[in-house]
Amino acid sequence: MKEGIVDGLRKLGLTEYEAKAYATLVGVGEATAREVHELSGVPRTRIYDILRDLEAKGFVEFVQGSPTYYRAVEPDRVMERLRDDLVASIDRSTSELKSLNLEAHGTSPVWCIRSEWGIKNRMKDFLGKVEEELTVFSRSPELLKEYQAELKRIGVLKIKVDHKEKFEDLGLAVSEMNQASEKFFKDAVIDGVSYSIDGLMIADERSSIVIGTIGGERLAIIIKLPIVAMLQKAVWESMV
Repeated sequence: MKEGIVDGLRKLGLTEYEAKAYATLVGVGEATAREVHELSGVPRTRIYDILRDLEAKGFVEFVQGSPTYYRAVEPDRVMERLRDDLVASIDRSTSELKSLNLEAHGTSPVWCIRSEWGIKNRMKDFLGKVEEELTVFSRSPELLKEYQAELKRIGVLKIKVDHKEKFEDLGLAVSEMNQASEKFFKDAVIDGVSYSIDGLMIADERSSIVIGTIGGERLAIIIKLPIVAMLQKAVWESMV
């Protein structure tokens, strides 16, 4: 049995044994519990419980008899029901979360995000909220390329880079910082921990996001302090 099928079904909420049993029934059409056990590799001591669980979840139907025969509910029907249930659950959860009125005791102006998904999601949110001007410094062409579409939609976009030739094929107007400014962004090791900055973005002189690596771990730091954003902008303007 293809591992990809089992892995895909497990992501839909089935256990490994449930996935193997269901996939086997899809392949053979109808089978007894013994036949499913033999074809799927699900242990004989577990096969009846597994088939009952699949029936309860709507993946399997059975015809009572001696022996009892089982058959898989058509994958199209199963997937359509799962999709509908998922969409309904998302809509319900979204509505309930929006209705919550949490009494916050203060919000930190500095946040760290470590997961790749979290960084990408926060970056798009950050860029989508730029109202007037985005000021950028980057050492990584890959960073700007990943958000190229979002960057091109921003009205006033100012970009400085460490080496201009690395960014020539991005279709973005960039200028190169002077060599004296490299000290602000060069890699460093402090107390045995390595630090490397890929980029800095300052939105409307109100907030900023730094993307880089600390101790080998990629992360983004969100700073919602206008005074810090203004100081960062002043450093950026000195790179001439």
